[in-house]
Amino acid sequence: MKNLFISFIFIFSASLPSSEEQIKNSIKNILPDGANIESIEPTPIKDMFAVYYGDLQPIYVTKDGSFFIYGDIYHINNNSISNVTEDSISEKRKFILNNIPSNELISFKSDNEKFSVIVFTDVDCGYCRKLHNQIEEYNKLGISIHYAAFPRSGMGTSAFTKMVGAWCSENPKDSISKLKNNKNLDLSFCDTQPVSKQYIIGQKLGVNGTPAIFSMDGVMFPGYVEPEELLLKLKS
Repeated sequence: MKNLFISFIFIFSASLPSSEEQIKNSIKNILPDGANIESIEPTPIKDMFAVYYGDLQPIYVTKDGSFFIYGDIYHINNNSISNVTEDSISEKRKFILNNIPSNELISFKSDNEKFSVIVFTDVDCGYCRKLHNQIEEYNKLGISIHYAAFPRSGMGTSAFTKMVGAWCSENPKDSISKLKNNKNLDLSFCDTQPVSKQYIIGQKLGVNGTPAIFSMDGVMFPGYVEPEELLLKLKS
């Protein structure tokens, strides 16, 4: 325990039994409405378990059920500190990102690709437009940009309709470029549109604004990032 410390938002006392099934039955009383426990997993701390309930951020519960913590666990190893919680979340993000079908993304590939990122984008977002106008700069640095849809205003809105039109068009790359440059587009629709699904995936990943950039290792870079700065982040 001496090489671990916990940064937490809330810590509460409870009377949870020690068995996994009883922990599930007790912890569900403090979960958001409609949330279901997906799994209970061990952590690096003895007698502490991570409870996952649909969010990538777990609740940590002691073995005897006396306490739970909502926050991050950090590991101190000599002179370095690592965020155990964030590392775990990145692994889960990585799995989700790598299971998005590539043919459902709108891709601007680099000819000398060194890195690929998935960018959750909104065609009406100012910083998304700024990023898009620098696509060639990202590509020249060896960064391929793969767009996933995340209409910030939600499904069924104007932005959602525009993005469905782009993804369903004959030339999605041209269509999304026109929309990001505030040009009119003859909207088309299709039953196979992935915008709804990608919006839900974005929520699962913790996207709450755009652009939201993800490395293929599951690391999230929220907000707009300059091309050179993004390259440095991806190299680190």
